[in-house]
Amino acid sequence: MRDITVCHPRLQTLTAQLVDKCAGAGLPIKIGESFRSVAEQDALYAQGRTQPGSIVTNAKGSSYSSQHQWGIAADFYRADGKGAYNEAGDYFKRVGEIAKQLGLAWGGDWKSIIDKPHVYLPDWGSGTGILKQKYGTFENFKKTWAAEDGAAASQPSAPQVSITDLKEVKSGSRGLRVLASPTLIIRTAPKGTDTGKRYTKDQRVQPLNKCFADGEPWIQTADGWISGKYLEGWLLQDGRWWYLLSGYTYRHDTVCRIDGQAYAFDSDGWMITADRIAADGHIK
Repeated sequence: MRDITVCHPRLQTLTAQLVDKCAGAGLPIKIGESFRSVAEQDALYAQGRTQPGSIVTNAKGSSYSSQHQWGIAADFYRADGKGAYNEAGDYFKRVGEIAKQLGLAWGGDWKSIIDKPHVYLPDWGSGTGILKQKYGTFENFKKTWAAEDGAAASQPSAPQVSITDLKEVKSGSRGLRVLASPTLIIRTAPKGTDTGKRYTKDQRVQPLNKCFADGEPWIQTADGWISGKYLEGWLLQDGRWWYLLSGYTYRHDTVCRIDGQAYAFDSDGWMITADRIAADGHIK
């Protein structure tokens, strides 16, 4: 479906800004797919599996696993007459960078399936798990839009937040330890409004995503977004582990004990594993 008016009001606003910004940068685009029904998403999922064509999505419609089904994502295409999906000149990457500057997240940053013509609201991570857990159905989620839209209309426009380096992350079974005293504020988005909920000192939380908002580190949990400066613990990012410290610093160039176990970290902060140690002892 190509009716962006069915989608989240903030997505409508940001995609309109994206079209304008891209036009000014010499990258004309138009918005294509936006909201999708269960039937539309299931038909797309069947492509390359039970129907002809290539696989283009891992999200089943019947499980509400596509961001399009929640009204928080839209696809765009080139509108310069050189082919709607012609990637020459890093066209989609350049559009994606502009999208992220506006506060959207870009599907080109995904690992699988990379979706370069896809942008979405980053508030609920790169999937739909949080939405399903918190709201259950699209209809319940949509009921929250009016409150958000009304609150935005009654307040002066906030400065645009620049979101960069949005990544999926995980922690170990113990999660990250909250260092803030006495509590850590949970927000609706990076640098967003206060949800009224709090984490207490030494509480353990499980991260879902991380990003930088105007250069400040933020971590997303199932409850919302929290500052990355007041956490400590293991993070798994891009298949590698690193150890987060207070102030969003990290262990590097060292061998140390954590919970009684010895670990080594390279100059970039990544934990050194056995497969990275060559026969002569140097680190690959």
